Amino acid sequence: MKLNTGIGFDSRRPNQLAAELGNLTCGEQGLIEELAFRAGLPSQTNSKASRIISYLNALKAADTGQRFYSASLNTDPIATAETLLSWRDWAVLHGWQHEEGSGNPERLNDLDAAEAHFSVDTLGLGERIYQIMAGLNLIANAIDEVCLLSPATAWPPLYQQLFQKMAESGITITEDIATLDGKANANCDLGKLQQALCSSDTNPLSLSNDGSIKLFSSSNSSLIARYTSLHAAANTLVIAQSHQHCIEAALNEDSETSSGLGSTSALRAPNLLLQLMLQCSWHTPSADVVLQYLNLPAGKFRRLRQLLARQFKDLPGYKPEDWQPTIDRFVKTEMENNPDTEEAKLRQSINEWLPLCMSDNNTMMPIEQALTLSQRVTRYWQQRITHTDEAEAKSIYGAAYSAADAIYQALQNWAEPNINPVQLNRIIGIVQSLGQSRWHQKRSVQAADIIEHAETSLLKSDSILDLLWIDPTLRSEQAIPPFSQTELKGILLAPSATQQADIQQEALRRAYTPILLAEKSVTLIASSQEPDLLKLMVGALCQQNVWASLEDAALANEGLGLTANTVIETQLPTAGRRWQTGFNIPHPRTTESFSSLNSLALKPHEYVLRYPARLSEGSIGSVAVDARLKGNLAHRIVEHWFIDNNWDGSAIDRNSIETWLQGALPIAIREYALPLAQAGTQVERLQFQQQMLDALDALLNALSSAGAVNVQIEAALSHTSTISHLEGKLDILCDLPGGKSAIIDMKWGSYKRYRDELKAGRPLQLATYAHIAEGSSPGQIQEAGYFIISRAELLCHSRINFPTATVVEPAQPTSFAQCWIELEKTLQWRATQLAAGTVEISYGQIPPDEHSSPPDDCLPLTAMEEATQRMKKNTYRQTFKAVDQWRNLTCNYKEQ
Repeated sequence: MKLNTGIGFDSRRPNQLAAELGNLTCGEQGLIEELAFRAGLPSQTNSKASRIISYLNALKAADTGQRFYSASLNTDPIATAETLLSWRDWAVLHGWQHEEGSGNPERLNDLDAAEAHFSVDTLGLGERIYQIMAGLNLIANAIDEVCLLSPATAWPPLYQQLFQKMAESGITITEDIATLDGKANANCDLGKLQQALCSSDTNPLSLSNDGSIKLFSSSNSSLIARYTSLHAAANTLVIAQSHQHCIEAALNEDSETSSGLGSTSALRAPNLLLQLMLQCSWHTPSADVVLQYLNLPAGKFRRLRQLLARQFKDLPGYKPEDWQPTIDRFVKTEMENNPDTEEAKLRQSINEWLPLCMSDNNTMMPIEQALTLSQRVTRYWQQRITHTDEAEAKSIYGAAYSAADAIYQALQNWAEPNINPVQLNRIIGIVQSLGQSRWHQKRSVQAADIIEHAETSLLKSDSILDLLWIDPTLRSEQAIPPFSQTELKGILLAPSATQQADIQQEALRRAYTPILLAEKSVTLIASSQEPDLLKLMVGALCQQNVWASLEDAALANEGLGLTANTVIETQLPTAGRRWQTGFNIPHPRTTESFSSLNSLALKPHEYVLRYPARLSEGSIGSVAVDARLKGNLAHRIVEHWFIDNNWDGSAIDRNSIETWLQGALPIAIREYALPLAQAGTQVERLQFQQQMLDALDALLNALSSAGAVNVQIEAALSHTSTISHLEGKLDILCDLPGGKSAIIDMKWGSYKRYRDELKAGRPLQLATYAHIAEGSSPGQIQEAGYFIISRAELLCHSRINFPTATVVEPAQPTSFAQCWIELEKTLQWRATQLAAGTVEISYGQIPPDEHSSPPDDCLPLTAMEEATQRMKKNTYRQTFKAVDQWRNLTCNYKEQ
């Protein structure tokens, strides 16, 4: 058997390969795997992450507190172990003998001390080569010849020793180094570039811009992929180490035959499952992480998690009691659809796949907890692989399984009972590359000829007319660790400065091999702005230090060969004030609330879209620390205060409120407002705490001064009216002296808006709640007002019942009953419009017309809309200054 081996040949290869009957082509890693298999050596079972953790344990065992790595090990253990393990493996690959009494100089002595404690099934590349050398007698019986397609001097020193030992054992070692002198016409730009590369001429070239060399830059992966698909002809070689998923999608648009490209994206949903579950299990997880996990299209109970995601987006916290009704409804549906399901097991499984806030704190996670989650996800992907027959799905699930299993193995080797978030994220980052699915073995010759590394272009048996190279880079070998000259002398085969330069030059020669093989044109597209020796060299030779934008070239149709068609100008539909559906729109609903009634009266188009059409916002997105979040949290805190304190109506000392708030606020934030608990929100959190202290103090003072008793928080009331059955939750409902009641509706902000409502005599929400609360007993509600939490201020029509309130007298005498009657008449008028299929679009681009005004006994809708629009214009003028043309012309010069 003959082995053909070359540097970089482990990656994806061209479609058209030379006949390999009796031959096997492989790269550096592939060569070691083939030799180890024939030497009877066991395969490597542990992952890189597990090996790093094992080395970390060895470093800790050898640490005396005086090692050169002691301080770093205490600060960031895993990062330190990962770095030192790479140093150690490089040293072994270059002949370091870590044996007792070998007299290792300086820091190598500290690394040598860790070797006595380092034992792991997965060996480094150097150790495997030493094992193979010891078993060459078995290998010689199976392999006749090893042909080196890269010069022997370009291989690491230990490989060179291996080749020498193989030759001594009777295996023929030959070299077949291709001599390239350029395939393009010597007079074209590409030919000139090839001649310069072959002769190592660094002088800038005089090019004619004949189109044989194109240098582009673009950060748009989709555009790069589309450009690639347009040029993916039979005689075109594409080199792409990234962007494979986009390229695959673009190629599939033009052909039903798959090109066989996998996706190297570690951001696929399956690869994120374990990572998000671990992050969700901290005591106070990130709200965005929780929302991302609930919406993740991977893992068990996706439909339930999507339902919870909608609930979470409205109230972004985790309180199991609030989630339980949604879970109960889901379980009930599942039991109805699958009667054989055991409810206890179903509920247990749901709890296992909702691992939120499991840790006792945010600084340390029990290792058993992390192991349990990792094992759960590993088994899940193992089952998915078993139960699917689709090759693409098996590849994706297999990649996710490999990553989850690697994390599980690493955590098993973790020697301590707990792990902090930094170290846990280090492990996840190390194994993230394992979640990237590999290039598929199956590929279509007709679709595209795509390779991953430049070196494998030598394996293409037919001619390369055009070369398209995405992100041309010099494939760097492992950098030499920062050893001192004395330490390098202790590493037997460490390269000298001259040898390092030769290695770099040989790597550069391999990198521009595909450029020399191209016969017609070369197109290089850089998606990264990071400096690279190959890009710098080509740019300097072509006198293009700044590469042209691919976007501009696409717009100008440069080299794309596309037919430009004039787009017919089409006018957008004229904006209208109404929709005419031509059919009766269902209304009202069986049960209505104030929010739906308010929408029907003022913005009927929103009512129709939200309720009859059942359109709503999705649950995907982020959760911000805004007025809505603070308002919801403030409502819950007020509710919890009355639950925790058996208030009898007496005055409450401010210090006691502050003491209670300091203990209750962190819990409430975790249960209802996780975004306020994240890093960077401390100032807002402290400000919110002060605002809540002021608000609670002012609210309790207002209730106490009014003699309020029997205070009900979030009082759920209902009443059947002429419109529909009305339901509402009143923020505060309390009894006043004399047997009457009062309503307080709490708002976080919008002070001016609610003050204007009271002044105009149209507090629609208070009027609706008063109507529901009074039911069949008119006059029961004696007072109602808005409490603005952020200002700790109660707004009422008078101080008769609440002496501490801010009085906002209505412009015209009115009452809550009169306000409700106007709203009721307006709703009836809107109902006749919906019955006729007419939906008015209010508060939009088109101003009100003569049909927008309801009868006189209704709300003045036209005046209300015009006032709102004027307020928006005034706000704009107050926020933005007028353009000063003179300042612009004089570059904002000011006279002295």
